[in-house]
Amino acid sequence: METATPTPTLADAVAALRHAHELFLQRRDSQALPQARAAVDGLPQRADAWTLLGILQQRLGHSRAAESAYREATRIKPDYADAWTNLGNLLRDRNDMHGALRAFQHAMHCSPASPEPAYNLGIALEHFGLWDGALAAFEAAVECDARHVDAHWNGALALLRAGRFEEGFREYEWRFERGEPAPRACAQPVWDGSDLAGRTILVWAEQGFGDALQFLRFVPELARRGGRIVLEVMDGLQALASRMPGVAAVVARGIAPPDVDTHVALMSLPHKLALSRLPAGTPYLRAHDALAWQWGDRLAASAHRPGRELAVGLVWAGHPALRNSRERSPGFDVVRPLLDVRGTRFFSLQKGAGCVELAGRALPANFVDLDREIASFDDTAAIIANLDIVVTCDTAVAHLAGALGKPTLAMLPHTPDWRYGLDPHVSAWYPSMRLFRQSTRGDWTGVMARVSRALEDAVASLPSQVLAEAHA
Repeated sequence: METATPTPTLADAVAALRHAHELFLQRRDSQALPQARAAVDGLPQRADAWTLLGILQQRLGHSRAAESAYREATRIKPDYADAWTNLGNLLRDRNDMHGALRAFQHAMHCSPASPEPAYNLGIALEHFGLWDGALAAFEAAVECDARHVDAHWNGALALLRAGRFEEGFREYEWRFERGEPAPRACAQPVWDGSDLAGRTILVWAEQGFGDALQFLRFVPELARRGGRIVLEVMDGLQALASRMPGVAAVVARGIAPPDVDTHVALMSLPHKLALSRLPAGTPYLRAHDALAWQWGDRLAASAHRPGRELAVGLVWAGHPALRNSRERSPGFDVVRPLLDVRGTRFFSLQKGAGCVELAGRALPANFVDLDREIASFDDTAAIIANLDIVVTCDTAVAHLAGALGKPTLAMLPHTPDWRYGLDPHVSAWYPSMRLFRQSTRGDWTGVMARVSRALEDAVASLPSQVLAEAHA
């Protein structure tokens, strides 16, 4: 005789909801999902149960089911801000702009004192390229909660992207509240912007190589404020940094610096110096003269035909562990057609994982791989000093070439990073740089076509007798 299955009780449904939530917090989504389904079966009028079910379904890739769950939650409880916010996030990821914005506006109406709907609205507006609206939304989130770290942080990036540097760098200090990066341990106090005369200040680089290269421009301005500057940089940047004006000593990160009186993060300099605009003038870095001569001989020896060709440096990939590396890196297959531009000679400045893409390839005679010969950024700078132009994606090499004042074609993804601003063609940071941004998200085809034309124009600008030799 079969035993009848007990009918779930209200208490069972409440317990299932509680268990689903616990598993959700542990990111054990596949185990949480049946518990959430049991919860909505037993508690069909609980909007929070339907919302949790939607979140789990969305995490597991069941987008349509998630949308249905969120909409059921809003039907049951039209003023439930969490359901509207999660629905907005789902529709944003689906690139449904109007649906997403309507959902977030519903959430803000339902919960006007909460910062979360405004913050999520800001993220969505950025996703859709509505930059002014995004900044206003982040500011609204901060008005609701003056300690909302992510709203301050994203607001800082929005201000910097818009070129509002004084406000942006003030807000950029919120990066330390996020723990990215962690503040450097130092017994001495953080510099407060006061007079440095008679004192030694440690300026420590943070984040990545590109960030350090970009912000070294502020060191000469600090030197003009007096004091003795000790620079702490990543290994590989010491030689370049040592040639900065006003620097007394350079140490590699991890090596104990000499005695100092105060310290400051490199990327905090524009805020501490109270700068409302970027310091004028590039180059602010320079290659080592003797090393540049040596590399000049090396590059000249690699010519594959008589006569003058346009010497082009090329980088196609960033470090795969860095944020948005895949979005920012076109890859060698994408840039390969550039090598077909007549009158060019390409020198690969690519380092790291991107070099693997060359394995087993038959490469044209006008392409020279320098990976094994480049030991540091000092080598890269010396090579760039001998080139006519650099073509690179968003990597440290872009910042190095710009800092050296070398003509640079920067291949950028569709979403503007704050470092490159909102202008589609011109960089406020590097006058010698031209920007080539994707017109459609993920599509590099148009970028390559425009870069090819720019290279053809550069070849055509070579002296006519030299151009004839190169095309012979």
